[in-house]
Amino acid sequence: MLSIKLLLRFFDKTFVTRLLMLALLYSLVPLAEIFLLIYLGDLLGTYLILALTASTGLIGLLIALNSFQRNLKILKQKIKDGQYPGEEFVTLTGVIAGGLLLLTPGFITDFLGFLLFVPAVRNGLGRLFIQKTQTSMKELYEYLKLYDY
Repeated sequence: MLSIKLLLRFFDKTFVTRLLMLALLYSLVPLAEIFLLIYLGDLLGTYLILALTASTGLIGLLIALNSFQRNLKILKQKIKDGQYPGEEFVTLTGVIAGGLLLLTPGFITDFLGFLLFVPAVRNGLGRLFIQKTQTSMKELYEYLKLYDY
């Protein structure tokens, strides 16, 4: 359900401008991907490009799942020990973003997805997200403690 606070932000010119710029960026990435796939398809062959795209998606899925499970195990242990898993929230955020990019077909998103598995980049992006949702993360931690996650 939408909150009043979120709905009021749509009357803020800066917020709407940022939202539209994000939508523009979101629409330009697929166009660049299509252009690159067509160009490389002509250069290297359509079937090779399709195979490379599918294999990077599969490899990305395996890497993301492995990294996610490993970090989730550490997060569960910290919660069980009564410690706030701030770093694990940061890491999991970066892993999820990287995994989603790797699952998206295309070489640009695959490059960005693999880049997010570099710890410095992943943690930087994770910190940006967590910084804006710090209160929600603390509430999530309390919820997970209650239910012996």
